[in-house]
Amino acid sequence: MTFTRKDYMSGGCTHEEYYGQLVTPEIRAGVWGALYGRIVASKDPSFNDIALSQWDHLGMFLVPREPFKNFGDFYTKAGAVCVLKEAARQIREAQTCQ
Repeated sequence: MTFTRKDYMSGGCTHEEYYGQLVTPEIRAGVWGALYGRIVASKDPSFNDIALSQWDHLGMFLVPREPFKNFGDFYTKAGAVCVLKEAARQIREAQTCQ
C-alpha cells in the first residue's frame, strides 16, 4: 500500500510507513556504507546523536527528488533526512534481528 503526504498529515499512516516507502535498496546501502558504525553505536532512537550536517550531506547524494512528487509531496532537506533516518532504523532493526 502506498501513502500520500495527505495520508501522513491526516494520521492515515505513521512516520515510518510514509518515509519508509521512499527508502530504496540504494539508499539503504548508501546509509550503511557511510554511517553503519554510528548507527550501531547510536543511543538515540531518532539518531540525533549523529550530526545533522552528516544527514544533510548524505541526502544531497542519496535521496532523489522525484519520488516525493509521486506521493503529493516535494523534496526538502528535512524530508530527505527523514528518509535517511528511516533507512538507518531499518538497518538497525535488521541487525538486532540476527
